[in-house]
Amino acid sequence: MTDERPPADASLRGALRSLRALFGDGALMAAGGGPPLERIALRSDPPSVAPCVPLEAPGTRPVEVPTEPLVAAFLDGVQRSRVVGYVAGSPLIYASVAAAVRDRVARRLETWREPSVRRALFVSRRRLGETAWNQLMESGVSVVDITAEMTDDAIPVHPFALRARALDLVALEREGLERRLAAEWCRRESRWLWIDGGISGNLAVDERATAFGVVKSHTTLYGTAEQVASVLALREAERSPAFLVGHRPRRAVASWYLRLRTAAGGDPLHGLVRVEVSPPADMLDTDTITDDARERLTAHCDRLSAGILAERAPLSLPDPRWDTLTYGIHACELYLDALVGH
Repeated sequence: MTDERPPADASLRGALRSLRALFGDGALMAAGGGPPLERIALRSDPPSVAPCVPLEAPGTRPVEVPTEPLVAAFLDGVQRSRVVGYVAGSPLIYASVAAAVRDRVARRLETWREPSVRRALFVSRRRLGETAWNQLMESGVSVVDITAEMTDDAIPVHPFALRARALDLVALEREGLERRLAAEWCRRESRWLWIDGGISGNLAVDERATAFGVVKSHTTLYGTAEQVASVLALREAERSPAFLVGHRPRRAVASWYLRLRTAAGGDPLHGLVRVEVSPPADMLDTDTITDDARERLTAHCDRLSAGILAERAPLSLPDPRWDTLTYGIHACELYLDALVGH
């Protein structure tokens, strides 16, 4: 979020106070009403099956659960966005993003270094008009122009389209905070960091980094029809063979599926997560992978899978995602929710 001047009060209440002074109560009649935009399904990618490149031989692999934890800390980020009003038919969207690492110290989770928090008002400068834009800038409210890089004919007219554009930029800001924290951890620490979500966009998480990502959603499943069927049939504490996924324009990652809990009621996605790590350089060219390299990868995948399984208790109830949301990430979310508010 690019701030041209620091706001006197970056909170939602402070932003509303400034907006009310500029535009009056009539423009803010939507303020505080309804859920955060993140809970509104603006669009959804269709479910799909994507190809991947196998790195291990076919067949499921049982994972032995260790008695001692491997993971030292957990990284997560949150975002909260609300439409707080309209000016000239264009939405005013107040957003907060935050990211933090919660470090396990003497069996308790404490914040590692400082959490990252950003707050701003997201608007379309050209839809708002120069007069209103200049008023916002002079008020000290931190403002982001959501259509700064768009040509005039590409700027949406529909308020929902502007809202969706703002959400995309808010998500990019959150991801940026998460990447910077992960990079800082990888520079300073040799202990294992659990990152909520994928790692393909973070170049700092390389093959030397003690960090991995855990993906809980499965809109896209990887493999052939036979491989996907094998993944969906995984039993508790079993993992799939590792495979290479190329995220363009992002870099490739090594990945595998792991079943945390027995599938309840036959739900094939219950308790299923997908782990991502940065692949060793000698695994990127699948035509030249040696047996020794495969053995090292298998040992690495088994060790991380065991460390993940060790985090299944305590349960993160009553969160409905408890089957894949381990308590470390859940505790990180609760901390960030309290930090961000609204």
